Amino acid sequence: MSVLVGISASFHDFGDYGAVGVPRPLARAGIVPVILPRVSPLDATLDRLDGVVLAPGRDVHPSCYGQAPRPVLAAVEPERDRFELELIPRVLERGLPVLGMCRGIQILNVALGGTLVQDLSERPEWRDHPSDPGWSAWKRAEHASLLGDPPTAHPRHAIAIEPSSLLAGALGTTSAEVNSFHHQALDRVASGLRVTAVAPDGVAEAVELEAAPVLAVQWELQEEWRIDERFFGVFRWFADAATCAAQQAGA
Repeated sequence: MSVLVGISASFHDFGDYGAVGVPRPLARAGIVPVILPRVSPLDATLDRLDGVVLAPGRDVHPSCYGQAPRPVLAAVEPERDRFELELIPRVLERGLPVLGMCRGIQILNVALGGTLVQDLSERPEWRDHPSDPGWSAWKRAEHASLLGDPPTAHPRHAIAIEPSSLLAGALGTTSAEVNSFHHQALDRVASGLRVTAVAPDGVAEAVELEAAPVLAVQWELQEEWRIDERFFGVFRWFADAATCAAQQAGA
């Protein structure tokens, strides 16, 4: 049985990396990844899918969570915002597994009614959170990944993981270190989402949806497994969840 998952991706900024970074670990986990179009009827697309990935990308426009843009905001992609704010509720209604990373955790939170901090500098306790202003470290990491070279130096920090979480089960640990390129973070966490990993300064680093196969993380998960093999366990968890969804659909 071929298990098919759709990636909601950015069509800006990434170049060739967009066809490699997120699809690579998914394919390695034994599932078939496809980039989701924004033109076909959404239900017809979802009828063919066994899971959805919310990939990294630009900032979510603050109007999506009731705020005006401030100077700290980076580039946005409103068309993707509109698509994902329709996509996410429909996916959750169907009970399909969801895996989010970087922007993925942010748009999931917004779609369910939460808000974001437009820049970490807006919260005094988060001003020293490791970040990558201008994304210079990210561009080096992206280039190395595309070439298959070892990961380059970049900002990192520790996380503490809730023992009973999907994330802890997938990693086999309640503590780890992750990359930290982002400049935004969750502010008000949406009802129904549970924070299951935090940075030392309290930034939410992972959320899960109660009683559902839904997990989203703040870091660039599609790269972290190349540094720490344990993180590939998240892709194995997602592949297993998508396989279960495919079997249930075919029953």
